[in-house]
This record gives sequence, structure tokens and C-alpha cells, in this order.
Amino acid sequence: MEKVNYITQLNAVIERFNEDHRIRQGHITLYLAFFQKWNREFFKRTITVNRALIMEKAKFRSKTTYHNYLNDLNDWNYLKYYPSYHPAQGSKIEMAIFFAQAGQKLADSVPEPGQNMVPFYKHNTKENLKNLARPKNELAVLFFFKENNWPEMEARKFYAYYQTKNWTLARGLKIQNWKDSAKNFVENGFAINNKCASPFSGYVDKLKDKEGKDYGMPL
Repeated sequence: MEKVNYITQLNAVIERFNEDHRIRQGHITLYLAFFQKWNREFFKRTITVNRALIMEKAKFRSKTTYHNYLNDLNDWNYLKYYPSYHPAQGSKIEMAIFFAQAGQKLADSVPEPGQNMVPFYKHNTKENLKNLARPKNELAVLFFFKENNWPEMEARKFYAYYQTKNWTLARGLKIQNWKDSAKNFVENGFAINNKCASPFSGYVDKLKDKEGKDYGMPL
């Protein structure tokens, strides 16, 4: 079996998701749940999965939804699904490998269990820095936050906020590296105690404040 490089594999599947118009958010979250399991088992050829645990990680509540998305990923060759009909045995998943790197050491690509992942922004090179002024789309932001173990909700807030500002900072300065801005966004948000870190928090507070509103005004 080919050796698997964590970063290369994840980048490859992100690109495939971006180019595949059939992919929905549920496909992505389910794939990531399987990918995490696969990584923790050192990228074995097949992994045995517990449906309940995978559904919890993928934020699914419905078995039907789980199986629909799983069957899609199987049919579209993102993985192979081998169902088990025995109540005491889990189903098996074989993840598709989208690259092969001959001679690569497994220890160089697989984080040890419990080891913190290296933030993706540390892997940037001079060649791609010029392309980091803004993310390709919201999906790229979601994956970047996922790789750094940051909340998905913060990713959506970050993308929505800077998208409305056309990816500029104060005084109209253009963002040079959106990943650095995301890092600052998260760090500043986590440093605030008992307050919402969202840039929309002030706006929401105004909506909740009923004083001084003239409800006789036309909408």
C-alpha cells in the first residue's frame, strides 16, 4: 500500500471537493470524520468504524442522512464502504488515496496520537504567499480552521465578516495573508472573556435593544 502524506492527501481531497459540484457540507464533514479515524490508525488500508461515533463527529442526527452521504462518497470514489450486518461488528471503510510518494517515511507524515497538528499556515512557501490575499471560498476557510482545531462557527464568522469588507483592514488596507488574519481573528476572540468574539456582536446587541425604536416607521 502507498504511503500517505497527511497534508498532501488533505489538500488533494479539498481540491476535488472544490471541483465537484455534487459535494455538499454533509459530504465534507463525514469525510473529515473518517479521515481523522484513518489518520489515528496510521492510514491502514481499511478501518473499522463505529457508526454512532462517526455520526457524532460529523454532527449527524439521522441514520438516513449518514447513509445517504456515505453512499454518495462510495459511489463517487472518495472511499469504499463495506457494510457489516452483524450487530457486534463494525462496518469497514477503505479510503481512496489521491497520491503516492515513493520512499516517504510514514513517521514524517502521520501525527502521533494526541500530538497537536502543525498549523497549516506554517507550511506556506514563497510561491503561494502571493495567492493568500483572500481565500478561494468559504470551504477553504472551513478546512483551514479545521486543521488548526478552531471552531467551525468562528470560521464562518471570519469569512462572512471579511467577505463583506472585500478583504480589507482598517483604513482600506488590503489583507496580504488571510491565514495570518484568521490566526489574529481567533486569538483575539479567545482572549475576550464573557463577550462574543464575533465582529457582528455589536450589531446583534443593537437588534436586541428595543429602547429608542420607532415601530411606526414603515419597513
